Amino acid sequence: MVRFSVYAKYFAYVTTTYASFTAAIWILFVRAQGLSFAEVGLLNAVWWVGLVAAEIPTGYVGDRIGRRNGMLVGTVVVTLATAGMGLSTTFWEFALVYGGWAVGQTFRSGSDDAWLYELLAERNATAEFAAVKGRATALGLAVGALTAPVGGALADDSFRLPFFATAAVTALGIPVLLSVPETGDEDADTFTVAAAVRVIRERLARPPLRAFVLYFALLFGVVQMTYIFDQPVAQDVALAAGVPESATKTAVGVVYAGFTLVAAAVSYRTGWLRRRVGIRRWFAAVPFLVGALFAALWVAPILAVPAFFVARAVNTASVTLGNQYLNDRIDSVGRATVLSSASMVYSLAAVPFEVIGGVVADATSPLGALALFGVVLVVGAGAMRALGRPVA
Repeated sequence: MVRFSVYAKYFAYVTTTYASFTAAIWILFVRAQGLSFAEVGLLNAVWWVGLVAAEIPTGYVGDRIGRRNGMLVGTVVVTLATAGMGLSTTFWEFALVYGGWAVGQTFRSGSDDAWLYELLAERNATAEFAAVKGRATALGLAVGALTAPVGGALADDSFRLPFFATAAVTALGIPVLLSVPETGDEDADTFTVAAAVRVIRERLARPPLRAFVLYFALLFGVVQMTYIFDQPVAQDVALAAGVPESATKTAVGVVYAGFTLVAAAVSYRTGWLRRRVGIRRWFAAVPFLVGALFAALWVAPILAVPAFFVARAVNTASVTLGNQYLNDRIDSVGRATVLSSASMVYSLAAVPFEVIGGVVADATSPLGALALFGVVLVVGAGAMRALGRPVA
């Protein structure tokens, strides 16, 4: 009963992080304030730079104050930032909110997976991390699929309502976190800054993890860039299909619900993917699949929406499988620091893709940018595999 209660609360917390009324209209909202794709790319770069700057410090803080407490701090900050987003109108206001939001997110990015892995370790069930994390993510995505079209409908009435509604739901994670136990190593109080640097150098900056983190960073950067373009492209598709302009945000919300449901289904089966496909074979195939699909948009633009479905599903499963791979190769002391450091590398990789992708989209089109970076992904992944074995 205790085990079920703790896992149920974890699932409830994850649900509050995925339940978003803004997911389908985020970029449309920013664009409606008069910002270009290049400016949207710069804002996303602010987000990723904020993650880079804060990942290691907040991961270290999570190891010191406790993983549960780190998640709690992050939830409070994200709640405030979400509400602030709904009040913003200018590039600099958005930049301030993006930066603050990124810092809040970093408190959760390493601590939540570290907390769950330690909880499983206490039950001698660490091999189930991918399955439990995948199912929790699937539940969260399913709830996100329900809230996305509702957020689109709210945005058709007022662009700001979805942000206030999301802030309210995110805040529900605070009492949930206050009710769950802390996990972690008893030596956390002796985990100094010097020890954190040593852990990063010994675990992450050397083979075999170094090659894997860089390989995954390339895939992550290209896939994250697609999030700038999927909403405008989906809106154009809705208009072309005869949807009245006054209802296009609701239509985009419905499309986003589809994205999210597919990602949820794949996430739910992440444990199965780990057992039947394997982490090595998964990462050997998906960069080339995603890259080839994006490159094909040069000659087959009709594949755009299917490509977005594939990218969402691949990204969701890859993050969980990647964290399983890292967790299995690091110790309890410093776990959140190492995971946050890996997230920092992924965030850093996303910055040039976001900025250059926005510029290319303004000069050509969103589909042109996706096609170009699909080629970059295939060539880059092929080169890294030729030079070594990213996944041991």
